[in-house]
This record gives sequence, C-alpha cells and structure tokens, in this order.
Amino acid sequence: MPVLVRYCLMAIWPPFVVATGTTLFVFNLLFYLKEFLDYLLVHHAGVLNSFLLLLYIQPGFLILSLPIGFLVSIMIVYGRLSADREIIAVESAGFPVSVLVWPIIVVGVLFSFFLVFFWDISLPWGNTSFLKLQYKILNEKSSIILRERAFIKDFDGYVLYIGEKDEKTDILKNVTIQLLDDRGYPYRVIVAKTGKMQQNPKNYHVMMNLMDGVMQQIGTFKKENLDEFFQMGFKVCSLDLSANRLKGGPVDFSDPRNISIKELSNKIEEQKKQKKDTHYYEVEFYKKFSMPFSALAFVFIGIPLALLARAGSFTGPFLAVVLVFVYWLFDLLGENGPMGITAPFWAMWLPDIIFMVVGGILIYWLNHKHDFSRSLIYLVKMTFLKKKQKFVNK
Repeated sequence: MPVLVRYCLMAIWPPFVVATGTTLFVFNLLFYLKEFLDYLLVHHAGVLNSFLLLLYIQPGFLILSLPIGFLVSIMIVYGRLSADREIIAVESAGFPVSVLVWPIIVVGVLFSFFLVFFWDISLPWGNTSFLKLQYKILNEKSSIILRERAFIKDFDGYVLYIGEKDEKTDILKNVTIQLLDDRGYPYRVIVAKTGKMQQNPKNYHVMMNLMDGVMQQIGTFKKENLDEFFQMGFKVCSLDLSANRLKGGPVDFSDPRNISIKELSNKIEEQKKQKKDTHYYEVEFYKKFSMPFSALAFVFIGIPLALLARAGSFTGPFLAVVLVFVYWLFDLLGENGPMGITAPFWAMWLPDIIFMVVGGILIYWLNHKHDFSRSLIYLVKMTFLKKKQKFVNK
C-alpha cells in the first residue's frame, strides 16, 4: 500500500473523532438541552434518570453526526494534501489521483453498511427506552406535574387545570382539560368533578381517567365552524395524554423510527394488503438505508471538492457545512416538499445519487485533466493552423 494511502487512512481518524464529537455536542445543545434541564430541574426526574434520557436520545443524533464527521475529516485531510502540493507529487511520479480516492471509497462503503446496522439496532433501542423512562417519570412524578390552580402544558395537544389534589390518594378534583387543534387553539373543553392520572402498562402511555363531567365542543379539529356545537355528559371518560408527541421524545412505540427494518417491512406489507396508504412508512424504510449511505455520498463529493479547492483547516469544515446543508435541503424536499409526492425510493435516495454522480464526474476529470488539457491545446492549435493555411492560400 502506498505511503500516502496509509497516511490518508491514518490521518482521517483524529479529525473524524473531533468533528463527530463537536457535531454531537451542537445537536444536543440545539435540540435537547432545554428538555434535559426541564427533566432535571422542573420535573425533578433525578440526576440518574435525566442522564439516562440524555443517553437514550444519542443514537438519533449519532446517526447524523457520524457521516458529517466523516465528511469534515475527508475535507481536511485531502484539502491539506492539495494545499501542500502532495497531489502534484503523486501525479509527477506517474500515479493517477484515483490511487488516493478508491481506498477511502472502500472505507465509505464499509462505514455506510455499519451505519445501516447501527441505525437498525441502536435507534429503536434508544427511542423505546426513552419512551419507557419518560412515561415512567411522568407517571411517578405526577404529584409535581399536576400542580393545583396552574395551567399544565406538558402534554402536546392538551392544557390541564387542576382545582384540587388529594396528596394521599392522588385524586384530582375540579379538573378542566382543553383539547387543542392543529393551530394550538382550544376546540373542545372537558370539565369533570374528579379524575386520576394512570399509566397504561401495555404501551406506557399516560392516561387521564375522568368521572362525572361534561364535554363541550365548538367546530372541529381541522376546520373552525362556529355553527357546529355539541355538549354531552358522561360518567367515565378516559383520555390518552400521550396520543400526541410528548415534548422532547420519540412519537410512539409503533412509529417507523422506533422499529427495526424487518418489522417495518412487515408493517408495510400488512398496510398494502389492507389497501392503506404506505407512503410515510416507505419513506422511513428507504431513509434507514439512504441516510447511512450519505457517508459514501460525502466521500464521492468531498474528496474531489477538497482537492480542487485546496481546502485547508478552515475552508474544509466550511465546505462540509455547505454540502451538509445542500444534502439536508434535498432530503427535506424529498420527505415533505414537492418530491414527497413521488416514489419514496427516489425521494430518499435522490440526494445520495446526485452527490455520487457529480463526485464521480469530478473524480474522472481529476484523473484525466492532463489528457483533457492536451486535447484542448491540440484542438486550439489545429484550428489556428487551418485558419493560417486559409490565409496563406488567399
């Protein structure tokens, strides 16, 4: 193995570790720090439980941080090679640029397959463990969450108000619950004399069991219509407070992000047999492959850009951020935007394919740029000679 190839393979790991750690820290800082502090200081979940929740949320951040760290390390190492004229030395010795590219592509393929297995195992484990512990905390700490004479907004889609609470039996009195529509406005109000919060042992959802009350509704969840009004009394009413997404946590145990590839594949087949819409499930299925293989796509596009831009210590990370933003934009459009109406396969794999094709073209051009230059010079020279000959003949 050439010395420079060994150098590239060895030089990638230190910046990879630093870049991955930095990206992971930024994701936690931006998307989970507030929830972590809420559980630690507001909900009084305890230091151990709070850090366990932090641990369980990490696989979701790692699956994004690892490819980004890999891209940054590639941009730094190959940018340094180009800036130090090592690439010119390799070409002067008679070796093509691809001698430094293909070993890293092989590493990218292996790394992408590793990420597929990592996603399939760690993400469902982390999300379901997060849900179980989160529901357990909310159930055990209901005495703190359900405060008297205060509006409680810990459950997405609901606003709770408790008049009194018996600390010995946890019986709630004069309970008022507002159900919110998709704009965040209340469209249904439930008033009950008594209630009690419990946990469903099957799915760990938090349930509110109400007794002797009245339910009133104006309009509907999706459309406001003041002409529609109904009122009904009830003896017993059970509400699933975890039906919507709990703040700071995964959605549900049966969500595609919380089950394995095999389980998701079986679920898609069942939905198709029942002739139900499977677009969302198929998008999540292909994402379990396309997102890990973004590491390989970043190899294809990152190496030639680093060599062409001669990206140093600061330029490399900047270009990496730009590439990640472009990839994220394609992924977002494929999942939720105009491409979301197309086949799920293309919606999820299109950014990977584009990066690989563009990167492959750039790598080919780097390998043949001298032949291309000579061909261009020869073409210009022949055109000049023909014009000169015509002028002489005249």
